[in-house]
Amino acid sequence: MSNLIYENKVREDVFNRSLDDQVAPELSDVIVKNAPSIYLDSREFFSSTYITDSMKSLVREITNALTQGKGLSMTLYSLFGGGKTHTVLLLFHAFNNPTVAREFGLEVPENIKVIGIGGKDSRTAPSPEDPIEEDGIKIKTLWGYIAKRLGKYDIVRKYDEDLMSPTKDKLEELFKGERVLILVDEIAAYLVRLKGLSGGNYYNQCLIFFEYLASLGSNLPVVLLVTIPAKIEEKNKEDITMYFEKGYEDVIEALSKKIERGGKIFRAPIETSIDLANVLIKRIFREINEDVKKRVVEEYQKYVDQFKDYLDVTTAREVVNTYPFHPLYVNFLKNLLEGNTHLQGSREAIKITRYVIRNLWENKPTRSLILPSDISIKDSQIRTILLKDFKSYDVVADTIIQRSKGLDVIFLLANYIFISTYYYQLGLDPGQLISALPDSKEIITSLLDSEYLSSSRKLPGDIKESLDNITSNSKNVDMIIPYLITDKGKYWVTWFLDPKTICEKDASKVSEFDADTKLDSMMLSLAEIPLDVIQKKGKKAISGMLLKLYRSVIRNTDEPIDIDEPSYYLVIISRPICEDCKTSDGALKKAEEITRKLIYYTSSGKSEKPRRYANTLTLLFPLIGNNRDKMRDYVKRYISCSNIDVTPYYRDQVSKDYAQKILNDYVISLESAIYNQIFQYFDRVAYPTGNNDVRIVELKSSGKTLLQQAEDTLLDEDKIVREDNFDFETLKAYLEATNVTIVDRMSSIKDIKEMFYANPSLPFITETTFYNAIRNGVEKLEIGIMNGGKVYYKKYEGSGEIIVNDSSIILPAKDAAEKEIDNLISQEKIIESENKIIKRYYILELPGGIKIPLRELRNDVDWLEKFKSGEIKLVEDTVEAGIDLSAEPSEIEGTQGETKEVKIIVKKIGKFDSKVSLSSSLGDLNVKEEYPDFQSTLKITVNQDSIVNITAKYDDKEKRISIPIRILQNECEKFVDQISLDSHISEINIINTEDLKNTLSKINFSIIGKKLLEGEVNIEDSSKKISLIMKPMGSNINDFISFLTPQLSLVGLKPKITGSLVIRVVEFKEINKDGIKNINELINKNFIKVKVKVC
Repeated sequence: MSNLIYENKVREDVFNRSLDDQVAPELSDVIVKNAPSIYLDSREFFSSTYITDSMKSLVREITNALTQGKGLSMTLYSLFGGGKTHTVLLLFHAFNNPTVAREFGLEVPENIKVIGIGGKDSRTAPSPEDPIEEDGIKIKTLWGYIAKRLGKYDIVRKYDEDLMSPTKDKLEELFKGERVLILVDEIAAYLVRLKGLSGGNYYNQCLIFFEYLASLGSNLPVVLLVTIPAKIEEKNKEDITMYFEKGYEDVIEALSKKIERGGKIFRAPIETSIDLANVLIKRIFREINEDVKKRVVEEYQKYVDQFKDYLDVTTAREVVNTYPFHPLYVNFLKNLLEGNTHLQGSREAIKITRYVIRNLWENKPTRSLILPSDISIKDSQIRTILLKDFKSYDVVADTIIQRSKGLDVIFLLANYIFISTYYYQLGLDPGQLISALPDSKEIITSLLDSEYLSSSRKLPGDIKESLDNITSNSKNVDMIIPYLITDKGKYWVTWFLDPKTICEKDASKVSEFDADTKLDSMMLSLAEIPLDVIQKKGKKAISGMLLKLYRSVIRNTDEPIDIDEPSYYLVIISRPICEDCKTSDGALKKAEEITRKLIYYTSSGKSEKPRRYANTLTLLFPLIGNNRDKMRDYVKRYISCSNIDVTPYYRDQVSKDYAQKILNDYVISLESAIYNQIFQYFDRVAYPTGNNDVRIVELKSSGKTLLQQAEDTLLDEDKIVREDNFDFETLKAYLEATNVTIVDRMSSIKDIKEMFYANPSLPFITETTFYNAIRNGVEKLEIGIMNGGKVYYKKYEGSGEIIVNDSSIILPAKDAAEKEIDNLISQEKIIESENKIIKRYYILELPGGIKIPLRELRNDVDWLEKFKSGEIKLVEDTVEAGIDLSAEPSEIEGTQGETKEVKIIVKKIGKFDSKVSLSSSLGDLNVKEEYPDFQSTLKITVNQDSIVNITAKYDDKEKRISIPIRILQNECEKFVDQISLDSHISEINIINTEDLKNTLSKINFSIIGKKLLEGEVNIEDSSKKISLIMKPMGSNINDFISFLTPQLSLVGLKPKITGSLVIRVVEFKEINKDGIKNINELINKNFIKVKVKVC
């Protein structure tokens, strides 16, 4: 509920429309009693009049002069609404009715004759052209009129008839014995009208008359007060610096000089905005609610304190004096009266305010103050008053009303700019008047009303944004109001033809084809270049992480897209899929039909064929395209305004330059608006999926380019998979879902890669992502890669980085291992010299420290698992000249009583030519002495576990080798590939320590029984050059984990753990149900090997 409307009482006469034209009658109307009672009845007049300090001072001056028997001449300067006529009326009533005047604080003497002259009315200002007749006497002059009022016409009869000013002595005779107050108002208009008559003689006589009349004060109690429609800057300043109206200058200057020679100067009674505010409050309101006033003032000041960056803080001090008027309402009205010299002063101010009050009280808007823009150009009466001499601004006012329809804040802002500046009649450049124009703080403050802002849900910052949107520099082309100009922080309205309006007239001439062609070009730009770069005229494109841009915008969806290659493309469709569809469901159904055809078919001559690479196209399109017409309208305006030359429409160079600047800014704003509309226009993405299906989803709007937005959408849909989410396991899972496996057969990298371009059920991935996933598979030893003759499988010193390209072949793990072993064995060398042999060969060092020559590895049943878990090392042995003694096999295993044969090999090293004799601690040798190189066969019967020593002697030297003999027992334990609920686990070998804590925890949880941990692990962080060795020696698993955890934190965030551990299950009880799954999962991942008892 508005405090202002319901809690402040308006005078009843304000609502009487018939009194609007009588709000400030002329002095003559009161004299002849042809005015409303409020102006005829002294008491009623005083009760509705705010008596300013200037008025009180004027009354005191006159009273003092008359009381002392002296005279006085005074000029009352007031320009355009200064209250001079109302002041004259106050003097008229005060000195005619001193008793009533004293009731209102004015002390005036009794028995003063008051004579009033109203220069615009012949009844109170007769002239030779318009004489008046009284008592049979035709009065032709001002002095005749005064004499008749004094009842002494005969003294000046001859002067009246001859149109000659009485001499000074005649005037002294006329006023002898009288105390007189002569009030002369609007005399400048009287003199201007008569100046050219009768050769100007009567005009000159009038000036002489006023000179004589003004001089009487030195001898007689005659007070002369003449109003002068002019403004002076300082009291007592002689030069008149501003005139009422062109053509009055000479008259005013001549008259003022005649009167002021011995007189006093008074300035406008209503000189300040506070004076005007008090006048309005007194004339409009019967009662002001002081409690409401206090609340409103406090709220206003609170707003100013809170939002001082946006507001004119000086108004906070003024609102207490102007309430219920907004401080700027009063300033606004005062400036309007002074700026529009065609307005009739304070009477127009009161009349306008009466219109404003009636509008507010009838329409009841939410207000706590009367706002400046409540002086509205929407009100036909107000508009008629303001624009009666400014008809060129009618079209401007109509444009403001039309463009702000339904936007109240926008209208109030535009209305304020219009009314506060139109009377300057400015062009595009305000020149020196720029300092007089409102700035943004003033304009925003004009809407400062706590109730209004609250009901509008606006803050001053929002008002500033609205202001920025409507003027010439706005980036929001929909909100710009033509004719509103801003520059250097100032705002004004012009009636000049707006350059934007000029160029927009030709927008309708731009063809649809040209508009669509330009629009397609801008769509392609925005696909790759961010808007902020475009606005800076940059051309630096941002490539997509995966999608390439198809360089032609598709308009005709009936024609196939002519591209079929192993690359991912974003294709832009510029026309809505279904402009005529009434519902989204109907549009989506049609979109699925159209996009499926575009995605899965390409051209083949004049026909179509299925697209080979069916998983490559992503379509970006508008579903219904609600803003297409607006966007096209912007483009037409953009083309028209980019090509037009507006300078011929303006005369001076300053206006031409400024018009071009406005136009350039507008073109930039249009360009920005088009790109923003393009972002809003595209709302759907279609991509291939499943079994030649299409999925259509809403476009994500977070990216800076259309390409980024499309890729962000596909990422959300998991159609694009990032590299950090795509390893070999992911690759394997996607391929297995299409019944393709790559771990157990030889495959071409190129063929596998092309599957991702051809199969819609697979995601979009970059070539780098695919290659890195393959590398990850090699690093995990699940596959190998072969490039020509080079095989990449297990890493070793000198193996180099894993190279993957389209010519690479994927090998199963076993094939890759065999090829790599063969390749390494082929690199082994024996280098002989005169006194030594250098052997360079590869070994596999297992986690427990066991070293196996690589050439012997495949003799082991579990050779592949050992190869995966061990470390390949190049070993170099140097042997002095002599012999090399070896045995094959290097150990003897057999059942008790079984006879076994061992080949003893003797080879010479370097230059050696002596005979070698052999002996054995057990068994028989078939060759006991010979020159090397030679072989001898040892036959031995296995009776017990023991060691047989073979000794070779030569040149007073000997060499010995020991061959272990073991009796084979029935095997009761073995390693298994899977376990079951019945499995009796005796030992677990941890062969992969990457996730050691998790592996140990799972084993400890899964197996119930006493378990002991043995082995050795090395924890290191190479970046910090820190390593720790831990050797559990029959430890409890939980104790080891507790000890391990702080060590991992000590070493670093990403410690590397190597080595091997063995868990011996010394008291096996059972495996829990979830434990079977955990253990088998660890076996499958090659994290552990499990030994179980089988007998």
